[in-house]
Amino acid sequence: MPIGLQDYIVEETTAEWILYHNDFSLCSRKVRICLHETGLDYESKHIDLIETGKYEVASKEFLKINPGATVPVLLHYGRPIYESHEQIKYIFNHKRLNKIRGQNNTQIEIDYWTEKASMVGNPVREHKKYAGNTIGPLTFPLFETMLGYVSIVEILKGLIRHPIKQRVVIFLMLKMFGINFLKLPPIKNLMLSAFNDLNSHIDELESKLSSSNEKWLIDDNFTIADISWSVILHRLEECGWSTLLLKNKPFVKAYFAELKKRPSFLKGITDQSNPNLKKGVSDLKNNIEHNLFLKSIHKKLDEYIQ
Repeated sequence: MPIGLQDYIVEETTAEWILYHNDFSLCSRKVRICLHETGLDYESKHIDLIETGKYEVASKEFLKINPGATVPVLLHYGRPIYESHEQIKYIFNHKRLNKIRGQNNTQIEIDYWTEKASMVGNPVREHKKYAGNTIGPLTFPLFETMLGYVSIVEILKGLIRHPIKQRVVIFLMLKMFGINFLKLPPIKNLMLSAFNDLNSHIDELESKLSSSNEKWLIDDNFTIADISWSVILHRLEECGWSTLLLKNKPFVKAYFAELKKRPSFLKGITDQSNPNLKKGVSDLKNNIEHNLFLKSIHKKLDEYIQ
């Protein structure tokens, strides 16, 4: 699948900016924050993922916009920009808000922390390089509770229409077997490995923040690096991992608290909720407190953090 701005039009439109996105999608959140941060007016087109109700992302209509069946897709005068890390770079460069681009060392830092927080390629691989790739496995428990509000018929439709069958099979297993699917050794080990790798990434983030007196990650400039990390930290909070992963990390805690106050965060995430998500988060919180398997996982990881 190509990345970045394409040289063809997928939709005839008079709108300068159109965002195809999903309430729950981590990468959609990142782009929404960026658009609100820059003040760009855009036409919003919500596309359902299976977690939020159905495989609209694999519909004939949307596959014309993105044959890869992923969101977000940002259109600029009808031309698609694929991959969220490319979209936020394009937006910031278009608005010329990244005024420090000429400072080579600073730009290298921005690129480093943005790339580290990105989701690149297969989400079950390269966890030691990309913190963003650890998020998929760590969201399995939340996927499971959200799918409790989705018809299995909708998931089965994905086996016909979705171009990435592996994803559909995972969601089908989560729907059919629930938390028991997470007990399978390969799945359990994947989650534990992702947790450990993400903990190392956040340790590095803590070290970076503690070595500076600045408010944001790169000096006093709020950049795409901050946007990229804001959605990761928020997902950990949704999934019940933040209590463990931010333990003994006061600088990351304070940093996340400031991120959540930013108007673009409030508009891009807090105000953009979803019924399935609200119910799923509530159910997951209850599972963590009462399900013996999840309680044991959290206890084991808590001891590891100590």
